[in-house]
Amino acid sequence: MVIDSRAIPSHPSLNMAAPLRPPPEPSPEVRDELNLQRTRVAAGVALFVLAGSVVTALLREPSDVLILIQAVALLALIAALALQGWLGRQLGRRRDAREQGFTRMLQGLSRSLSSEAIVQAIVDELRRGADADHVIVSRVRPAERVVETTLVSSSAQVPASRTILPLSVLEPGGDGAGRGRSAGARGRSPEQVVADELATRLRRAYGLPRTLAAPLVAGERIVGALMLSRRQNRPWTAADRRLLTWSAHELSAALARAYAFEEAESRANIDALTSLPNRRYLEELIAVVEPRRRSGDSVGALMIDLDHFKRLNDRYGHATGDRVLRAVGEQIQAAVRTEDTPARYGGEEFAVVLRRANAEQALEVAERIRQAIAGIPPRELGTRDPISVSVGVAVSGSSDGDVAALLASADAALYRAKREGRNRVVLASGA
Repeated sequence: MVIDSRAIPSHPSLNMAAPLRPPPEPSPEVRDELNLQRTRVAAGVALFVLAGSVVTALLREPSDVLILIQAVALLALIAALALQGWLGRQLGRRRDAREQGFTRMLQGLSRSLSSEAIVQAIVDELRRGADADHVIVSRVRPAERVVETTLVSSSAQVPASRTILPLSVLEPGGDGAGRGRSAGARGRSPEQVVADELATRLRRAYGLPRTLAAPLVAGERIVGALMLSRRQNRPWTAADRRLLTWSAHELSAALARAYAFEEAESRANIDALTSLPNRRYLEELIAVVEPRRRSGDSVGALMIDLDHFKRLNDRYGHATGDRVLRAVGEQIQAAVRTEDTPARYGGEEFAVVLRRANAEQALEVAERIRQAIAGIPPRELGTRDPISVSVGVAVSGSSDGDVAALLASADAALYRAKREGRNRVVLASGA
């Protein structure tokens, strides 16, 4: 019987013509461990041969002084090797205990919500535990939309240095340092490529000869990098890399929690419809600002309410009502100064706290807001008639400087404006 070999399905493992691939190179850590084991085996063999020769010599000439000295030296060598092995095990246990304690500390910090405390604690620990001259932390500042980089020396006498970088440095090749180096990026994750490019930029900026970088990742995005640097021309060890990787991992988790908390706080303080601060934010601001006010500082307050808003909602629907509220919020935001605080107080009511404003200035801002809202073209809002607002105004002289009482006084003036015919500005009595 003739068997056609072409009918037999081939399998890669049975393909004898396929070239043999060399085994992968072991990592530096595995290579060091193998070399250490070979050294121990060679020392053991040499010690065994030496011990055999000494024992043989003693059996032949037990009274030979030279042979006795060799025997004592052999025993001393055996004791020294045993002591070295014991000390090595003790140091290994201490190193493992330190790494485990460091990991527990980092994991405990990762549950904290204070990003400043987290960064400071990890930097302090790396200064003590890492074989490096500097610890460098680059992280996103979400509110300012920048990357803040802090370089901390291992010496407590040297002050920290801070640099502000654009967000583009956290994009691959975003700073120009990584363009044209795609071949060098093979085998590295996109996050590691960004961390290495950032380290290259900081080496040039600070004159750092050697750096080791690990990315900081929160969720799906890179938020910075954690780096070590040193002046000595020595390669980074596996322990250095492990320590930095652990630190970066825990710092990433902690920053992710802090960013999520800050974002949630921001959402809780911002009105989703108008993008203005909400009543909660305004009340928290008053609680913070009120105790810090200096005697004689003037403060103004405006309470603004849309006229006949319920009738508008019933006639045109809630979608049109929402469109009107957004337009009113935009006009209020555009009419006040950057140091003033507008807010959606609730429903169709808005409030503005004016810093360092007397009665005349407060009335001017209120009238500017009223006219700006009255000037919105009805067709842009989907209504037939223009919209209008009533505004109540109060200044610090009318309420003994208490901001909460000032808002209440402005609210009373607002109701007076409603009673007097709407679409007007009324100053609180006693202002």
